[in-house]
Amino acid sequence: MKASILNFGILSILSVSAVAQTRSIAFEHGTFEEIKTKALKENKLIFIDAFTTWCGPCKQMAKNVFTNDEVADHYNKNFVNAKIDMEKGEGIELAKKYQVQCYPNLLFIDGNGNLVHRIAGSMTAKDFIALAEETKVPEKQFAYYSKNYEANKSNTDFLLKYIEAREATCLQSDEIVKDYFLQQKEEDLTSKANWDMILNQVNDPDSREFKYLVANKKKFEDLYSSKVVDGKIDAVNQNQLMNIIRTQPFNESKYAETKKNIEVMNMPNTKRIFFESDLSLAQVNKDWNSYAKLAIENVDQYYLKDGDALNNIAWTFYEKVEDKEALLKAEAWAKKACELNKTYANLDTYAAVLYKTGKKELALQTANKAIETAKKDNYSADDYKGTTELIEKIKAL
Repeated sequence: MKASILNFGILSILSVSAVAQTRSIAFEHGTFEEIKTKALKENKLIFIDAFTTWCGPCKQMAKNVFTNDEVADHYNKNFVNAKIDMEKGEGIELAKKYQVQCYPNLLFIDGNGNLVHRIAGSMTAKDFIALAEETKVPEKQFAYYSKNYEANKSNTDFLLKYIEAREATCLQSDEIVKDYFLQQKEEDLTSKANWDMILNQVNDPDSREFKYLVANKKKFEDLYSSKVVDGKIDAVNQNQLMNIIRTQPFNESKYAETKKNIEVMNMPNTKRIFFESDLSLAQVNKDWNSYAKLAIENVDQYYLKDGDALNNIAWTFYEKVEDKEALLKAEAWAKKACELNKTYANLDTYAAVLYKTGKKELALQTANKAIETAKKDNYSADDYKGTTELIEKIKAL
């Protein structure tokens, strides 16, 4: 009898659990103009889930947060909800209009199309509801900072909060950072607040702040560790080289001169920075012989513990390099990447390189493992379509 009662209790709990999440956010399917019209009519803000199909955190939000009963009830009651792919249809122009730089971007817009609040990234159901509540408080809205910026350029606390708000939605804050540092004396740049600002926001090698950091490197190291300080200086140096590479037409003399200026700083990671920049330059120029030569000379020294880097370079070799000896190096890198982390991407690359080096059986075995891993990680058949096609190529060897 006790067993029967206990079983009934377990079944009751399971039944309650099974129906605990039965509702989800009701997303509109009309045009953006129709959505704005509805928002005006109902006197509600529009919530937009600005997503892309390849965004993992977007999928996590859709699966675990938008289907939460409390979230669904709150958002369906208070907002007109829209889910828009920023790389298709109207989403392309909306991404430009609202400066969507990363995903998911969670936008709150009024019926006239004016941005009210925003943030980026996935979050828990509890935090997502708290985000909705923020839209009701003017001083917490993103729009509050953008509207009041001009009047508060000398207000350090305001500027800090505005920079933080922009950072939370992947927006650059260069001009606001300049305004912030105008309020700071040079001798105060080593303070914790100013160091945090330098670390997170200063990327201009010609800025007073960066020059002060380089000139007073020891002071900063004593306060914040040489590893972190060196990392910041290296990041700015590499960024300026990458900016030159990305600017067309390419200015070779400026690139060489910038390298000389960096070399004078005598930083411990300069050789690695030059290698990575030269590798990127070869890739931009589609100079695959130089790319392969640079990679073979340096990858083993710098990347043997970095699975992502090994995978990326091995894949580039698969796509662009034909030399058999070079491909054997790529095979070793792809194998190492799988030893570090057997992800679908790493296994897929390893299988592809094995196919190109003619190792049919191992390539087929690895490709099948890649698909098994993709299925375990809930990838769709379309996500691993390339591997399915690769298997057919392998079988044809």
